[in-house]
Amino acid sequence: MAISITICNLALGELRAAAIADIAEDTIEAQNCARYYPQCLKLLLERHDWSFATRIAPLAELSDNPRASEWLHAYALPADCATPKRLVPPAGGTPGCWPVEWGQAFIVEAGLLYSQLPGAILEYSAADIAEAVMPALFADALAFALAARLAVPIRDSREMKGQLLQQAELTASRAIADDANREPQHDVPFTDEVRVARSIGHAGWVR
Repeated sequence: MAISITICNLALGELRAAAIADIAEDTIEAQNCARYYPQCLKLLLERHDWSFATRIAPLAELSDNPRASEWLHAYALPADCATPKRLVPPAGGTPGCWPVEWGQAFIVEAGLLYSQLPGAILEYSAADIAEAVMPALFADALAFALAARLAVPIRDSREMKGQLLQQAELTASRAIADDANREPQHDVPFTDEVRVARSIGHAGWVR
């Protein structure tokens, strides 16, 4: 994972700690940024389906389907997948042959995605996001989250950690609201996906 020196230094600035020039340098600041940055990014990415983190990729089908009695197809997830969103129709698909609720229906278990659909293409949130594609509010939220994690090992201050956690939560909420306003909503709620998929599975695949 590429660690943003800019975001690390924003976090360190909140602590009034020394800035770093390289994540590999032999300082307590760099060592703790390297330790906590990946987890802070992962937690923030998992909080919301960020539009800037969205990727689309065809899935590799497995020859061995551990749940073949329930799901017609088993797929490996992309290596950079953080959160699966939905399955999308293939390019050039025939209109009317891909009902929306069927296309979105899937479950993820033990790193595998199960669906009734052949040739699945997944829309997902990526786990490794470069600073260059992060909106400013997201970068700020990440910096505050990182600063909160660094407060104890660098400043030995749980009081400062608590204050920074509050700021991180506020900034994350603003970033989520801003991103939600930019991203179109899908028609079928994810809460119905497994129910729809299993009902299709019991009835068999119908084109």
